[in-house]
Amino acid sequence: MFRSRTTVCREGWYYLVIVALVLGGAMFKEVNLLLILAGMLLGPVLLNWRAVGVALRGLRVERQLPLRVGAGEPLAVNLVLANARRKLGSWAVAVEDQITREADAKRGLRRTTLRPSVLFPFVRPGQSRKGGYRGRLELRGRYNFGPLKLSTRFPFGLFSRTIEAGQIETLIVLPRLGRLTESWTARRTEAFAGADRRRNRPGVEGDFFGVRQWRAGDGKRAIHWRSSARIGELAVRQFERPRSRDLAVALDLWQPRPPREEDLRAVELAVSFAATVLTDLGRKGGGNVFLALAEEEPECVGGPASPATLQNLMERLALAEGRAEDALPALLAHVLRKTPAETEIVLASTRPVDLSDASRLAPIWSHPALRERVHRVRCVDVSSDRFAAYFQLE
Repeated sequence: MFRSRTTVCREGWYYLVIVALVLGGAMFKEVNLLLILAGMLLGPVLLNWRAVGVALRGLRVERQLPLRVGAGEPLAVNLVLANARRKLGSWAVAVEDQITREADAKRGLRRTTLRPSVLFPFVRPGQSRKGGYRGRLELRGRYNFGPLKLSTRFPFGLFSRTIEAGQIETLIVLPRLGRLTESWTARRTEAFAGADRRRNRPGVEGDFFGVRQWRAGDGKRAIHWRSSARIGELAVRQFERPRSRDLAVALDLWQPRPPREEDLRAVELAVSFAATVLTDLGRKGGGNVFLALAEEEPECVGGPASPATLQNLMERLALAEGRAEDALPALLAHVLRKTPAETEIVLASTRPVDLSDASRLAPIWSHPALRERVHRVRCVDVSSDRFAAYFQLE
């Protein structure tokens, strides 16, 4: 759907005032030369009005958005302007885009509209020209692009013709990533090392590790006869059962109502931390990743660590919003039920969390199976001063 309008530019108003003065003086003084001059001055007005009326006919514009972009990363949007006419070219065509963020309207905030513009000096008949604009979107979330506006003031700048094309597209800006410090790596390794993790078990089939000397209790099927013949004594195959690398990130984005500026920063920091943890494991592969969010109904999604799974989780994090309701008990109970027993669980919260509070976490402590798994939950309070030792925004 296209909407068009023609308006008088500021320079056009100045010009029309001069024409009116000349015409008024000619009629009042009855000077024929001034009447001729006024007629000559009206010529550019009529020409410009007609020129802008036909300049945008047959033009089509296409926007090309990137597949994905992160908050704070360079954004490149390409525009292609095509002239479908056979004889008449188009001069000085400006294409203006409109960018708005959906979350601003949901929060009741004043909507800020970005209006980047690209000028196409000339588009030949039957041809197209490429252009584009560059920038950065500092906040995550879903952005609406469009509608596009084509305008021209050629040739004299007295009138402006604008056509609004109903092309609206959306782009999800992913959370800003940061850097996990060595302190976080050391803490995670220490926290999840223990007897409850999967260990290397001799005699249990898995990845082949090597051979070792035979010991009492080893089965005959594990004997490696070629190595035994070479060393002159019995040797058995040593297998290593791979450790679980499954990880679930539960996100408690609590904030008061109305939120303060530091509360909003804590929410964004928690989202960036969760995105960085999931991205770090997703790039390494070899396990499952899960993300649990405290929506109206707690939700836990994920799967094998892969680019597709990671992209899905990043998009969900991009749209995550803070909540004033205390959804932590239901969130933890849900993620403990939905993830495998040996999954490592990281709870990133915008407030301190005490897992030993049986009254608050009644859905967990009243359930024996869930109570046994509470020790696998590691809490991270992003509002704490100590959090900077584990995570740094880039």
